Amino acid sequence: MKYVLGAIIACLVILFIINIVDLNRYVVRSVAIYDNKVKKKLKVCFVSDLHNYSCTPKFYEDIKEFAPDVILCGGDTITATKGRKQDRAYYFLKELSKIAPTYTALGNHEYRAKIYPEVYGKLYDEFAEKMEEYKIPILSNSSEYFEESNVKVSSVDIDRSFYKRFKVYHMDDDYIESLVGKLEEDKYNILLAHNPDYFKHYNAYGSDLILSGHVHGGLIRLPLLRGVAHPGIRFFPKYSGGVYDDNGKFVRYADSYVSSKNAVIRLIVSCGIGFHTLPLRLFNPGELIFITIDSKQ
Repeated sequence: MKYVLGAIIACLVILFIINIVDLNRYVVRSVAIYDNKVKKKLKVCFVSDLHNYSCTPKFYEDIKEFAPDVILCGGDTITATKGRKQDRAYYFLKELSKIAPTYTALGNHEYRAKIYPEVYGKLYDEFAEKMEEYKIPILSNSSEYFEESNVKVSSVDIDRSFYKRFKVYHMDDDYIESLVGKLEEDKYNILLAHNPDYFKHYNAYGSDLILSGHVHGGLIRLPLLRGVAHPGIRFFPKYSGGVYDDNGKFVRYADSYVSSKNAVIRLIVSCGIGFHTLPLRLFNPGELIFITIDSKQ
């Protein structure tokens, strides 16, 4: 019995160490996408779910080395907690804006702070002021067009009701279009959509590429099962982190690199960078995602 107990304790210690390591590291994922609607190569750095976490200097150096044309933040850079200072989040955004033109979407934390000022005070106002100071446009049911590349980036803020716990709730077929307008099919369309649960609707809207986050990689990642938990208190979410094709099927990262020459790429879900509430990242380091979008020709 003592040997069994000893083995259990040893396993728990090992898992604790792995969790501490994963909480304090990140991996670089590289994705190459080819589409004939793209006129000129566009290098995109995608980051999501910082949650007021502090990044190492190497994190910023890696982004500089990639030399992105644009940096897209998928939301939840801040953590919506009343009275909590967001200094690390603002430092993060300021540093990104020095590297390349930076745009941010609203995650559920920014959105919550925006619509409930009676709860969170001036948190969203402060966030918006900082974005104006750093010249970082907030894409909120709005778009930015990169004419040279013929790439249009839009961001959709789905209602708080779609973040309720325990299940994926009904969404009307025309809901996404009602928020961001009719899709321009002659452009390569990127949609920043924080919650990947509604991939079916983003895909039906006609987006060429959807960038999401929110699920934090499922907190614990296991082979085959991948992410274990969902912020909405569900287990084994379908879209927890990684690259998915147009049917929502997981496309495995190969040596941290995947190309659309080998598979259709429609959805990229970032495992995020930081954490909130529960300091858990087991076999699930933070992610820094580099996306190169180019013409097939």
